[in-house]
Amino acid sequence: MKKTLCLLALPLLLSQPGFAEDQNTAQILIGEWQCSQNLTPDEGINLSVEYIQLFTAQRNFTLDGSMKMKFTIAEMNQMLGGDSLNYLFEGSGSWSTKLGYLTIKTENATIKPNNPMAQQLHQAGILDVNKLREMKSEDTFIINSLTSSNLKLTHVKEKFTTQCTRTQ
Repeated sequence: MKKTLCLLALPLLLSQPGFAEDQNTAQILIGEWQCSQNLTPDEGINLSVEYIQLFTAQRNFTLDGSMKMKFTIAEMNQMLGGDSLNYLFEGSGSWSTKLGYLTIKTENATIKPNNPMAQQLHQAGILDVNKLREMKSEDTFIINSLTSSNLKLTHVKEKFTTQCTRTQ
């Protein structure tokens, strides 16, 4: 009897918020988005990230973009000659939605230096981007707002925001 009740309750449980995929949100997300993030991972470091992210109906995604790292610490600026560190990156993986949330599972990502100072630091082993190759991660975002043309997300753990505009 208990087994039968559990089997009957399972569809009801899976239909509750937090368990079932949010099909309406998923439909709106499908397409190409121009996104940007500004992060401060440590005091004195500012990361500016811009990328194109394509969400497919098969719940896969690709992304392609650039990252600029600037330092507000005078010693770092002097060491770098006032230059920022620039990188290019790309990645792919899968995505899913639940009521009010977007989860992105990056299954592979690559990053490469894109200016002379970043290349020098990479070659010297100081900021070796080879350690970031084939990086895997799972990130969950709160969907703050979503329309057919705009998307605003907040990372659940790290609290940074992402702003996106549909490109097509």
